[in-house]
Amino acid sequence: KCFAGPDCVTVPDLPHALEAAGGRDVFLCGGEQVYREGLPLADVLYLTQVHAAPDGDARFPEFDRAAFVETARSREGSCTFVTLRRRAMTYAQARAFAADVSAQKGIVPGLEPMRQLLARLGNPHNRMPFVHIAGTNGKGSTLMLTAALLREAGLRVGTYASPAVFHPRECWQVDGEMISEGEYALWMTRLRAVREAMQAEGQAAPTAFELETAMAFGWMAQRGCDIAVAECGMGGRDDATNVITTTAVSVLTSIGMDHMKFLGGTPAEIARAKGGIIKPGVPVVLQGQDEAVEREIAEICRAQGSALTVVRPEQLRVTQADADSITFDSPWGRAVRVSLPGRVQARNAATALAAVSQLPGIALGEEQMRRALQRVRWPGRLEQLCGHPVILMDGAHNPNAAQRLREELLHRWPDGGLVEIAGVLADKDFTEVGHLVAPLARYIVTVTPDSPRALGAEALADCLRQFCGRVEPAESVEQALRLALREAGEDGVIVAFGSLSWLHSLRRAVEELV
Repeated sequence: KCFAGPDCVTVPDLPHALEAAGGRDVFLCGGEQVYREGLPLADVLYLTQVHAAPDGDARFPEFDRAAFVETARSREGSCTFVTLRRRAMTYAQARAFAADVSAQKGIVPGLEPMRQLLARLGNPHNRMPFVHIAGTNGKGSTLMLTAALLREAGLRVGTYASPAVFHPRECWQVDGEMISEGEYALWMTRLRAVREAMQAEGQAAPTAFELETAMAFGWMAQRGCDIAVAECGMGGRDDATNVITTTAVSVLTSIGMDHMKFLGGTPAEIARAKGGIIKPGVPVVLQGQDEAVEREIAEICRAQGSALTVVRPEQLRVTQADADSITFDSPWGRAVRVSLPGRVQARNAATALAAVSQLPGIALGEEQMRRALQRVRWPGRLEQLCGHPVILMDGAHNPNAAQRLREELLHRWPDGGLVEIAGVLADKDFTEVGHLVAPLARYIVTVTPDSPRALGAEALADCLRQFCGRVEPAESVEQALRLALREAGEDGVIVAFGSLSWLHSLRRAVEELV
């Protein structure tokens, strides 16, 4: 009201103020929020503080960071005026910086660089409890289901999942809302400065995943989350997320053979690595599976004094399975409907319910539970994109996931005769994936995923010809879809599977061609 006019914009916070300002300086007025939000950003923004002089005129001294920090911590000012001159990267520059760091340095197990990075940020991960999830498959679905239940319980919930599939900012969400471009740019600017300082001091430079994980923790703390749900990027024991010290419940989904170079060559070794997220005295929820895996996790729980709950397949009874949902009975709820396709989602939903039941002070009524699970959406997992012909896409990129996909396809189309589009990464067991899924097809088109780790379409076609008589490589995802549509006709079924990295291209092609 005081500054009404065409050049006056009301914004909720400093990141949005920067977005509104673009590259211009902006004169900002606000109360203690300016101090509270400006404190962690003071090292990436030029700020000129405005003080009221006794004669009523404003004084514009150069920004005094120490004074600003002192005022911010005491929150004494009822109103403050600052000028922000943008020094932060733009969103495009921040994305380019993250990509450059990723190219410089890939996966480096170990937690010390992550601890050093977070310490310089004030250890934001210590400000909220976590549901921490590890596993080979089912992590993302279980994360989204758990978050939905917690939101329905009235909590402000942050989520951190990777990799991004359909949108580059989908990894970071609070109450289902992605981090904004402005917030991403500000946090990445701050993290760049910290990374450069660590390098200058001779410390190990954080990887791209460590930077993105630190941003998740910092942003969720800044947004005032009551609880966070985070999944491991790879493994568990040495994953960047395992710096978490406020775990409320540890969750282990299906564990299979993947990332063997880093995690080990047997199910027990991989389980031991993923079981590294288990903290002393913190309850654990495990999906029932291979005996060696269960034995390993049970032993870790005994050593850590952690109560173990196992969600076993025999406890679940699927009563209805449609193209876009499943309904099941379990000890954690009867006639539970989940708006995610695939019978495997009964296990993921029961795991989420079991995890939430371990959290103190969370009491969900039956109606709340049903409402939460019916609202969940998790694209790219047995997702149906079209009905005529049926087009399904699924991120089955390892043998464990391929077995689940095979079971689902045989349940729906026991006679096979499918048309498939496949694209995988070279460091996956693509031969076993092909052995499980390719025999269900009468015709397969292969693509090269958009990834530096991609297996070429020609090489994948050569591999899959041992399982299917008609396999053809395509030069692009769009060409692959055209070939598949021609083969399937109006009444056929097209199944696209493999690496998550190319599914966004398939969705775009379907929108354009079908």
